[in-house]
Amino acid sequence: MVANKEQFLERIDTGIPGFDEMLGGGFYKGTINVVTGETGTGKTIFGSQYLGSGLQKGEKGMCIVTSEMSDFVKKEMYTSFGWDFWKLEESGDLVFVDVTDPELRLQKAVELAPMELIKSFRKLIDRKIGEEKPRRVFIDSIEALFLAIESKYRLRTIVDDMFDVLRGHGVTVVVSSGTMFGISEAVEYGADSVTRLGRMIAGNNLQRTIYVAKLRGSNTSNEIRVLNISNKGLSVLKQSPYLGSTG
Repeated sequence: MVANKEQFLERIDTGIPGFDEMLGGGFYKGTINVVTGETGTGKTIFGSQYLGSGLQKGEKGMCIVTSEMSDFVKKEMYTSFGWDFWKLEESGDLVFVDVTDPELRLQKAVELAPMELIKSFRKLIDRKIGEEKPRRVFIDSIEALFLAIESKYRLRTIVDDMFDVLRGHGVTVVVSSGTMFGISEAVEYGADSVTRLGRMIAGNNLQRTIYVAKLRGSNTSNEIRVLNISNKGLSVLKQSPYLGSTG
């Protein structure tokens, strides 16, 4: 089926107040959107809030967890924000794919060779997305899969292949990634958009920051803005961490 112009231009909201404005209207439907930052900058919250926004609209979500048990993510989101992912999973509206689950047999692939893990993971997400048919997908985080790949060229090819599998399903994906040089470079290169989360010292306070580094096919805000975390989740303030309010 050939997509028409409206399908290509359709936007998907992020669920993060103030951020869609920076993107010029949200993520494009069917794209890969990478969120990078060091530990503690809010990447998992970002992806979880993105899924939650879709769930409120009746859009099925899938959370693919690669480096920790999915129950840790569910617990963090519930205790911090009251988001009951256990209940949503029970209802079938939210699907968790836990790579650490022994039943998926992916850990055995790690013992054999890194490429076996990546091939197994690619087949797994292809099958799971095909079976469950989610509208939104969050992968937290992707860098854990690529730590043992030394060749930059090979890494870029692997990332592109994996992203092509995701695009083939027409889902809109948020992928979290750390800032490890080489891996983050390859992941950002293959993505349709890149959002960077950070932290900086402002007086006696630690401020979180957000800016859009890349968004194919759209004009974006060039501003670095303050990213706020409250008991309701993330929100972007119309405020520069350097200059105060932007209006």
